[in-house]
Amino acid sequence: MKVLILSCNNGNGHNAVAKAVQERFIKRGDTCEIKDVLSFISPAVSAVVAQAHKLLYSALPKINAFAWSNLVQERKKVSIETFPANVLNLGVNPLAVYIADGEYDAVVCTHVFAGMMLQEAVREFALEVKTGIVETDYMVSPGAESCDLDYHFVPTSVIAEELNELGIAEEKIVVTGIPIRTEIGKCVPREEVKKKFNISPDKKHIVVMCGSMGGGPMVSITHYLIKNLGDRVYISVVCGSDHTTYNQMKLAYGLRKNVKILHYVKNIGDLMDSADILITKPGGISVTEAAVKGLPMVLIDIAGGCEDYNCGYFVSNGAAMNGIKAREVGAICRHLISDNEELCKMRENLKTIAAENNTELICEKMGEQNAD
Repeated sequence: MKVLILSCNNGNGHNAVAKAVQERFIKRGDTCEIKDVLSFISPAVSAVVAQAHKLLYSALPKINAFAWSNLVQERKKVSIETFPANVLNLGVNPLAVYIADGEYDAVVCTHVFAGMMLQEAVREFALEVKTGIVETDYMVSPGAESCDLDYHFVPTSVIAEELNELGIAEEKIVVTGIPIRTEIGKCVPREEVKKKFNISPDKKHIVVMCGSMGGGPMVSITHYLIKNLGDRVYISVVCGSDHTTYNQMKLAYGLRKNVKILHYVKNIGDLMDSADILITKPGGISVTEAAVKGLPMVLIDIAGGCEDYNCGYFVSNGAAMNGIKAREVGAICRHLISDNEELCKMRENLKTIAAENNTELICEKMGEQNAD
């Protein structure tokens, strides 16, 4: 089977999910390619959208949260025609030509923009191709319910019910969890990995990270943890591409034996396996990886929007706790490192959420109709 995955560069999570799905198709022996859907309009449009998303997310989080709130409230008005000058429509023809010329059997979308453009391409050009869209957060993305595709792959049965209530037929909705890389799904016993990182088994390991771009109150949270927990814990701080924070924290805490300041981490799976608590923003990929790892989380609100829904889902299911200010986050960690029973409960609740994660089901469903 030949598969095309349409992703979008406004948010690393969509590309991460695309790569995870691609990995599964290739493992099955299928041919699978990933394309940025906005590139079918123009590379310039794709770059502008990516930069605008980064600006809203990192510099203007309140505006980002407000925009998301409005989109959710005005769901019925979200469609390909809602965008200024029908910008998305400009890419429909090139997309249809690409699918037809490439003789693809199936197209999977990891962003609602891709779903809208694909829907129009199939309708206008009568493409005979299997279609599907994958939710990358624990909510129904605004506009997803207007995408008339063969399948909607959602993270949980709760989200499936919500999507059904919004008008998508039950037989089109498949619970698959949020796709993550196979490597992340492999878990190693915590004490074994702690030895690899030279972390004493009697110390709780707290990992602090805020996505690939870093940011957030990492500095103040780390300062609180060091000041109030001292040598009782080992702290790893992942700064990602936030060079300013990395240099600042390296200068302040780089000589402490129980603190490790990191840029990008290639072996993030091992780092998570060694952790007792993860402090992070509630991005869809981050919380899903933690769920599969059975890693209790303390979630911090940075950008609002879809992350509010991710946070709400995990907190309401007893799989995470949340705080806004550094003092709140630190106080939760201080409580958790002394309460193994609470940590065990959170791990069990995480297992329940992770049990719905089945990326292979996406490949199976996308292949079924093709065989008919």
